[in-house]
Formats: sequence, structure tokens, C-alpha cells
Amino acid sequence: MSSGNSFYRYLLNPLMRGLLRSPLHAITSRNIAVLHFTGRKSGRKLSTPLSYTREGDTVRLLSNRSTRWWLNFRGGKAPVEMEIARQRHPGTALLLEGDSEALRDGVRRFIRALPRDAKVYGLELDANREVVEASLAAIADQLVLVEIRLHS
Repeated sequence: MSSGNSFYRYLLNPLMRGLLRSPLHAITSRNIAVLHFTGRKSGRKLSTPLSYTREGDTVRLLSNRSTRWWLNFRGGKAPVEMEIARQRHPGTALLLEGDSEALRDGVRRFIRALPRDAKVYGLELDANREVVEASLAAIADQLVLVEIRLHS
């Protein structure tokens, strides 16, 4: 595990989980939530704080291939819970990996809702804060998107 991954796993993620569960959660809960899921191989209950966007009953989580949490969603739909503003919402997660129009559309929607994350992923924005297609084309195969359908 790289030192960067260790920093997130052992310091930043526990700190964020604590903040998101505290009365001070409003500081970050507008666009950071905790994803609860079961490890694909280990069967262990896992949770990780992540930037998210939400459109109705669809939550999107964007990452790049250098992280590992999204590997748990390979192989089809998976049951999850999203903890948003101290409320748990059950849902079903679907992984989009590999360059496809579905992935690109999800990335565009994610960045449109959370443009500050464009820099994190190396995406350029135009004057209207839309993703520059050439920048997306250059890195689409390095991105992964998890779409979660929340159950009512």
C-alpha cells in the first residue's frame, strides 16, 4: 500500500467518517457521504467517505483506477447503503469501467454538479464549466464511475 493510500485509509477517512456522523456534518455532507458495502472477496463490512453527486434517486461516485474500493462492485449489481447527512439510504450499485458513452455521460454529470473535482481527475472545464471533451477522451479509460440507485 502506498503512503498516499495509507494517509487516506488510516487518517483522513476515519476523520471524515467521524465528522460526517457528528452534529457538525453539515460542513461536508452536501457533497461527501459514506458508502457502506460488503467486500467482494472478504465478505467484511466496509465503509469509505467519498465525494458524491445526486440526481433524484441516482447517486454517482467518481474515482480513478489508482484507488481500490470500486473493485468490490465488479461482476454486476451490488447492495449498498449511502449515508448522506446522517441518514442511511439502501441502494444498488453498478460499476462503469472502461471508456464508454455511459461512463462519459456519468462523468460529465458528476463534474457538472461538482466542478471542483475536475482538477482532481485532470479534467479541463470550458468557460461554461462543462467538461472539455478532449480532456475526457484522454483519461476516460483511467476513470471509474459507480452509479447507485437508491431504493425508496
